[in-house]
Amino acid sequence: MRFKKSLTCVDMHTAGEAARIVTSGLPPVPGATMAAKKAYLQEHMDYFRRRVMLEPRGHDDIFGAFLLDPVAEDADLGIVFMDSGGYLNMCGHNSIAAVTAAVEMGLVHVPENAKQVSVVLDTPAGLVRTAVHLHEAGGDGGSEVSHVSIVNVPAFLYQRDVVVTLPDPYGEVRFDIAFGGSFFAIVSAAQFGLDVSTEHLSELQHVGDLLRTEVNRAVKVQHPQLPHINSVDCVEIYGPPSHPQATCKNVVIFGKRQVDRSPCGTGTSAKMATLYAKGELRLGET
Repeated sequence: MRFKKSLTCVDMHTAGEAARIVTSGLPPVPGATMAAKKAYLQEHMDYFRRRVMLEPRGHDDIFGAFLLDPVAEDADLGIVFMDSGGYLNMCGHNSIAAVTAAVEMGLVHVPENAKQVSVVLDTPAGLVRTAVHLHEAGGDGGSEVSHVSIVNVPAFLYQRDVVVTLPDPYGEVRFDIAFGGSFFAIVSAAQFGLDVSTEHLSELQHVGDLLRTEVNRAVKVQHPQLPHINSVDCVEIYGPPSHPQATCKNVVIFGKRQVDRSPCGTGTSAKMATLYAKGELRLGET
């Protein structure tokens, strides 16, 4: 069997959400920043994304990332995130999966007898710092990860109480726009007469996609420091919790009506920034 092009991928998941990490095989990607590399991939090399994200190798609900050489001097790895519909600037669950793969496969240096290693990701949204905790003290290529914590890019409430009109039967919908690595529209499920539950999942997908489309038509967003981030990529729909120790329950809709199976790291950051800005969450609280 002859191969014209070969990519090495590792299939992982974080809290149930798919993460296909392309670890090697991609040609050099030009660009002085990770945002520029993302743009070049999108404009000139998108066939690589299509080959690993779309049928027959992928599917509509897949998510993944390309591992690249970093641009920032203090970063260990560069990363560009992708799904079946295109590219994103940041992703929490895939960052966790990527550094787990990098440590366990020996793609980053792990000092002998280390119980924790720091891995810094250069993303199109900025530097993301991770702490990778190990089950046992290990070294390069022999370390099993127990869990990962991340320090995300700065999150903030961008605009509160935005109102748009959706087609019947929904009408006017009020929501907040916040940033947590991507821009999110954060909206209550009650406005649609829905619960955040699997029983209502198909309609949550429908209204999430409707809202995202209308927001990007009617509302202009622009990151104050990153000119390439100028669209609402995700919709976070929230409602009352079903777990007694939880504060709220949410589902994130993105891409081709994809449902994030994980809690969504960027969405959680955006939600926490919104709660803080409204005085509903204080520093140090969870």
